[in-house]
Amino acid sequence: MREEVIHVHPASSFATALRTGRSYLEPVLDTHASPWVDHDPARAQKVRDTGVHSLMVVPIRARRYVLGLALFFRSEEQTPFQEDDLLLAEELVTRAALCLDNALRYAHERTTALTLQRDLLPHHVRGGAAVEVATRYVPADMDHGVGGDWFDVIKLSGARVALVVGDVVGHGINAAATMGRLRTAVRTLADMELPPHELLTHLDDTVRRLNEEDADAPDQDPAVVGATCVYAVYDPVTRRCTMARAGHPPPAIIDPQGHVIFPDMPAGARSASASAWSPSSPWN
Repeated sequence: MREEVIHVHPASSFATALRTGRSYLEPVLDTHASPWVDHDPARAQKVRDTGVHSLMVVPIRARRYVLGLALFFRSEEQTPFQEDDLLLAEELVTRAALCLDNALRYAHERTTALTLQRDLLPHHVRGGAAVEVATRYVPADMDHGVGGDWFDVIKLSGARVALVVGDVVGHGINAAATMGRLRTAVRTLADMELPPHELLTHLDDTVRRLNEEDADAPDQDPAVVGATCVYAVYDPVTRRCTMARAGHPPPAIIDPQGHVIFPDMPAGARSASASAWSPSSPWN
């Protein structure tokens, strides 16, 4: 039965295999006088009813740890398991253990990266008196893991507010960690009241410095950091929104009638160019 918890007897062959990490072969299975029979008579009766008469217990080992047990039973075939059968079973389980260990490591890394990303992204965003802000983050590529996509809303002086969307090339823990470093850098640069295109130029310098630091780090494979970003500053007094982007797609602007426009602004590969837009009416 799936997801059924089975408690094995300490003196059974199953417990011995888990404890020692060594395989166990019982060519003729004793279903009447073994320790596990007395410990679990109901299961022993099921084994007798199915006609199981031979058993192999093979530990699933990966990186010197026992992850579990693989059990091989023989019922219809009357020939008992032999040593050659045990060698074949160990070969199959070794390959399966490697796949299982890789899957567990991938799942652990992905969970860690997702937790890190959620902690680094803003939990509550507010636009003050300037704008109403609503956010939703949905990863576009669930197959390859967590990426380095991020956003932020930063209050500036004079009731202005900065809206930021960025992306770090890559997936996993490194991309999530780099995302957090760049988000912190953008907040620090925003406090300096820099125009959008100058801020992104300084951010490009930060990306270059991160690449140099990673390249000089000992015992670490150098990883080239690539990042794109859109930085917009909205002033509710002048009702002007000044934007700049570095390699990132332009934002979509929706007016109250539901019309969508994309600002005509240079891509600004690395060093960004600025663009300004003035809404004739309140906009989202």
